[in-house]
Amino acid sequence: MFASLELHYKKSFLLFPRIINCTMEKSRLEAFSDGVFAIVITLLILDIRFPEVDYSQFAATLTSVLPRILAYVMSFIIIGLYWVIHHNSMHVMKKTDRGFLWLNILFLLCVSFIPFPTSLVGRYPFEAGPIMIYGATLIACNAVGYVMVVYVHYHRHLAMAEFGDKYLRSHTPVYIIINGAYLGAILLARPFPLVSYIIYIAVVVMIIFFLPNVDDGINYQAKE
Repeated sequence: MFASLELHYKKSFLLFPRIINCTMEKSRLEAFSDGVFAIVITLLILDIRFPEVDYSQFAATLTSVLPRILAYVMSFIIIGLYWVIHHNSMHVMKKTDRGFLWLNILFLLCVSFIPFPTSLVGRYPFEAGPIMIYGATLIACNAVGYVMVVYVHYHRHLAMAEFGDKYLRSHTPVYIIINGAYLGAILLARPFPLVSYIIYIAVVVMIIFFLPNVDDGINYQAKE
C-alpha cells in the first residue's frame, strides 16, 4: 500500500513541471486582462458622490468633493498606463504557460486594489497613511510586473526570438527609477504630503513621455 502511494506521488511530482510548463495561446489571457482593467477603471468613479445639498452650498460642496475627483483622475491615468504597458508587452509574447498566467493574475490582483487607496486619498488627501498605502500599491504592481518580465526572460520559448537580454536591460532601470520614486513619495508622505503627490504626478508624466523611447514590444511585432 505504501509502495503504491509512493509511486503515485512520484508520478505526480514528475507530472507537475509538465503541467506548469504546458504552453497555451495568449488570446484568453489578453481578453481576461482587458476585462479586469475595464472593471477596475470603472470602479474608480463609484467613489465620487455629490451629496444632496441646497444650491446655495453647491460651491462649498464641490470644493469638498474635489480631492476625490483629482484622486480619480490620477488613478485613472495610472491604470490606463498599466493597461498600455500590459497591452504592449503582449506583443513580444507568442504563447503563455500556467506560471505566467498565475503571475498575470497576481498582477491584476494588485491593479484591482488601486481603487481602495484611491478612495482613501480622496477622503484624507493630506494624511500620511493613505498616501503611503497608495504608493505601496503602485510598488507592488510594478514589482509583479517586473517579475513577469524576468519570468519570460528565463522562458524564452514564450516570447519572440527578438526578446532577449536587451529587452530586460532596457526595462530594469525603468522599474528601479519608478519604484525608487514611489518609495521616496512614501517616505515623504508624513512631513511633506504635497511633495508625494508631485512625485506621483511626475512619474506619470515621465512614463507618458519616456515610455515610447523604451522598446515596449510594438517594434517586435513589425519584425514578424
